[in-house]
Amino acid sequence: MKTINPLFSILLLIFFISCNNSDNTNPEYTVYQGATLFDGTGKKIDSSIIIINKGRIEAVGDENTAIPDNAEIIDITGKYITPGLIDAHVHLSATGLFDTRPGQAKEKYLDSLNYYLSAKAWTKNNVEKYYEAYLRSGVTGVYDTGGAPWTISLQETAENDLNAPHVAASGTLITPASEEFVNSINPPVEKEMIRLTSDSLGRKVVQYNTYLGSTGIKIWGLALEDEEFMSRMEAVADEVEKLGNKLIIHTHVLDDAKAALQLGAKLLVHGVSHKVVDEEFINLFKKNNALYTPNIGWKKASIYSMEALIGEAGDIEDPNQVLDERTRRFIQSPGEYISSLDTTGVQEGIKGLRSEEFKKGHDSIPMLNLKKLWEAGVTIVVGTDAGNPGMLHGISYYDELEKMQEAGIPASDLIVMATRNGAMAMERLNDIGTLEKGKMADLIILEKDPSEDISNIRSITHVMRGGLLRPVNEKFEK
Repeated sequence: MKTINPLFSILLLIFFISCNNSDNTNPEYTVYQGATLFDGTGKKIDSSIIIINKGRIEAVGDENTAIPDNAEIIDITGKYITPGLIDAHVHLSATGLFDTRPGQAKEKYLDSLNYYLSAKAWTKNNVEKYYEAYLRSGVTGVYDTGGAPWTISLQETAENDLNAPHVAASGTLITPASEEFVNSINPPVEKEMIRLTSDSLGRKVVQYNTYLGSTGIKIWGLALEDEEFMSRMEAVADEVEKLGNKLIIHTHVLDDAKAALQLGAKLLVHGVSHKVVDEEFINLFKKNNALYTPNIGWKKASIYSMEALIGEAGDIEDPNQVLDERTRRFIQSPGEYISSLDTTGVQEGIKGLRSEEFKKGHDSIPMLNLKKLWEAGVTIVVGTDAGNPGMLHGISYYDELEKMQEAGIPASDLIVMATRNGAMAMERLNDIGTLEKGKMADLIILEKDPSEDISNIRSITHVMRGGLLRPVNEKFEK
């Protein structure tokens, strides 16, 4: 057995040149020792040792854990380790700006938008820029819950790419929305939304997405008052069950959320903001073994996105400069993309979101519901809805965690929600989401204790994906 050389310092980690002796030029194992480790299951290990071999975890334990002979030992005493974070609600075929949400923008704030189709094409041709933003934010897994069909193929192409997070994707969404709205969202090819007009169409969408390999079938809203639509949804739910896929439903309304669970939904995104949840809802959730993604950090993002439209957003809170240049340029020079702007509408939108009336209603109810569901033992997942206006890929994750903590969720529980529970949503808990023997070596290193305050996740210095450790303040080499 080797003994750990106490002279190794954290500087050796930062510059990636450390090893435990000059003879060990080709170590089989890499060992990180001394950090406080949170394994994602709720367990904390002081003075931890984590052993990595060929991109996977060989062992995790305390200071008494046996270290193999052929090992490079890196001392990170005083640091903190968690599993890589997972964003369980993203849209990789959207930019986080208004240019890929024209219907939303036109209805609320804009007369018209330029570059919609080029923006949609840009996301497909440059998805690696979002990958880097996620990894350098500490997010090593993302769940694309609805978007262009091409996102499903990312599940395979990203898996062995250490410059990419793990990806799960559900593909084209099914919706009761109007034909006008759906047309405003859809490019002329690679449709992102399908208006549910018949049982047969619903079943075919489920079949096609499933055959493409989708992880889940996403329903964008329900329409309880429309008996024909709800009958068609029963056909959709039946086909999902037949093919062994799972139902994901987007809704804010309590009655809709109950109906979603009655249809067999396994994942609800956005959470209930309509009214305070009741025991019937909680019991339905537990019966389904469903997962709840509250998405309560959107208000700050929405205000920022509107301020960006009128040039008042200020600097992006992006200390490690993980955002791509296109996103940064849009925020700094929105006129480059926007041909005509209703400034009055934007100002009214900002004022409304900041009002006390909004805070007492739409802002407070989701937080009350989150805490109530947590207290009831519902499994909760962290997701940002990144891709929608203001929800920028990667960096929006911190705001979501902090808002969840503000709702009354302890930081130690948030670590589990952000790691293990996210892997459950992605259906990947067998190999990611926790730091345990045999799982992939995906983790982050922090300067501050995330269990004391979840905002300490912002103190990230390094991210590891598949055993490859890199500093987050440096751009990836191509």
